[in-house]
Amino acid sequence: MGETPTAAHLGAEEILALKFAANRQLARWAKKPRLSPDQHARRNALKRAVAVLREPAFAHGCEVRARGSEEMR
Repeated sequence: MGETPTAAHLGAEEILALKFAANRQLARWAKKPRLSPDQHARRNALKRAVAVLREPAFAHGCEVRARGSEEMR
């Protein structure tokens, strides 16, 4: 009873929150003179994710599924 159900859909507000948080982290990393290889890899992945979330198709939210999972209900 105390567990939160897994979200199957991200609404427009959640997409905006993710973009905000990602851009904030990218700004932090931009101010660092050097990044570790792990941080550099995560920065590149985050930049790609933000680019995807900026696509108009995600403006009103999206369905979220685990890779390889069957249809979520």
